[in-house]
Amino acid sequence: MRITRASSVATAAAYAAMALVAAAPSQASTAAVAAGDEITVHSPAGTTVCTLGYTYTTDTTTYGVTAGHCARGGGTAVHDRDSGAIGQVTIAITGPDPLFDDFALINFGSHRSTPTINGMPATSMSLPDPATTICRSGIRTDTVCGQLDGRLIGYQYSVTGMPESIPGDSGAPVWQPAADGTATVVGIWLGEHYTHSGTRTGRFTSLTGSITELALAGLQR
Repeated sequence: MRITRASSVATAAAYAAMALVAAAPSQASTAAVAAGDEITVHSPAGTTVCTLGYTYTTDTTTYGVTAGHCARGGGTAVHDRDSGAIGQVTIAITGPDPLFDDFALINFGSHRSTPTINGMPATSMSLPDPATTICRSGIRTDTVCGQLDGRLIGYQYSVTGMPESIPGDSGAPVWQPAADGTATVVGIWLGEHYTHSGTRTGRFTSLTGSITELALAGLQR
């Protein structure tokens, strides 16, 4: 597992690069960030487009969670293209093997968190329920649903019955519908997994597991 923390020099360079791409709104005004938003992560090597998977507010600071590989290449500056909010990757946990831990925490400062997914209130997070339909809401393939296949390794789970994801879907919220019309967030989308026999399944990392790892890295929720 590799843990990458943002540096001030890289952050300054990435923000400068972002300013050439789009004129961001003043940080004096706050915007609302939400799971399912399109985000662009800027690094010296270029930009990576991903999906924001989960947002929450602690005290007066709003955070977002996405896939760690979205911040590879030293990416630190984040632009939420749906709201215009600007954030910074404060920690990214990745590894050379795609089955390693893979998630990142984004600090959105005073911007607000909107607890919705696909128009549904997202009121809780939990481990996935094998008896309930499971869905992802990515910026490329929109909302698609399938079935939980089981635990893949560590905090990662596999799913079947979903169309193949497309680059940009990484980091998307993985959720399950509840009987009361709300959504329970269970994970962060990572991509596809192929077995030695060639069988394809989708894979995601548990959100509760990711939050636990972030806490162990010194960034408690």
